[in-house]
Amino acid sequence: MPRLDLTLRVCKSVAAFGVVFATTLAVAPAQAAFPGVPGPIAYSKVVIDEFASPGGLLVHGPRKSQPPRQLTDDRDDRSPAYSANGRLIAFSSNRDPSEGARGAHIYLMNADGSDARQLTSGEFYDSNPSFSPNGQEVLFDRGGLSGRVTHVFGVGVDGSGLRQITNDAGSDADPTFTPNGRRIVFVSNRRSSGRKDRANIFSMHPDGSGMRVLIGGPREEYDPDVSPNGRLIAFASNRDHGHGPNVFVARMNGSHMREMTHSRHNCFGSACYASPSWAPDGKHIAFLSIGRYSSEIAVMRTDGRGFSQEYDSGGTEEEGLGDHVGPPGWGPRPK
Repeated sequence: MPRLDLTLRVCKSVAAFGVVFATTLAVAPAQAAFPGVPGPIAYSKVVIDEFASPGGLLVHGPRKSQPPRQLTDDRDDRSPAYSANGRLIAFSSNRDPSEGARGAHIYLMNADGSDARQLTSGEFYDSNPSFSPNGQEVLFDRGGLSGRVTHVFGVGVDGSGLRQITNDAGSDADPTFTPNGRRIVFVSNRRSSGRKDRANIFSMHPDGSGMRVLIGGPREEYDPDVSPNGRLIAFASNRDHGHGPNVFVARMNGSHMREMTHSRHNCFGSACYASPSWAPDGKHIAFLSIGRYSSEIAVMRTDGRGFSQEYDSGGTEEEGLGDHVGPPGWGPRPK
């Protein structure tokens, strides 16, 4: 299913968490922020016009002055995530001609866009891939074509060893390993602290045991990304009086929380911010800025100094024609 309604979805996601998971179109690709020298930022971009809708995955930077490069030319490609050595990218798409337009699967390719191969199959929506630190497994979330529940799965990079990790009555999504591989961080609606709380951030052991809440609150927390040193977590939330969402950073136990962006309205009123992705050196965060008719990949310093810089952007007309950029995944320079 293409992400043509990205801007509208981000604005609605905090009010319709179950529906978001039902279509497995969660805002951010979950990714581990593996330590290293900052490499390029990968993201999706789709152009919607009256004649065709080209798109695919692009990479940019890491310097702002470096122009974006096209990696793939399939408009369904989205949610890119780098391996720890920076040599591979996992992503979600539907390139399987035997299943037509039904579902989405996890794919793997070299970081230059070559040698793409399919890891998962079947009539499911598989999305939000993320590598294990040793590069041997890819985590993702899976939902049915018509169901409202998603679960966390893992699969080997050769397509073998498919395993289901969570099986709660609620929805679990956006899984990512901590950089040391000891925990998996994910988003779930399995526990609520109130009527407006439809998503919290949890962690668990790689086998699904040892479940605990990392970030909870009176509203929604989602889009988690753990810092390269494993001590901090960046995430998106509308906890600020329901405005935003905004990007926050906290310690892994939820303490010392800082609001990194400052939307005081919703996505239609001005702009909102989501999908944070740590730089491999931990000094910057890439994120997605979304307005009513705009989407933008931006980068800010993690110490809060200075202003964010725009790396790529999209804009649409009221009818929806134009271009959209998707959430970023920041990888290390290939080792």
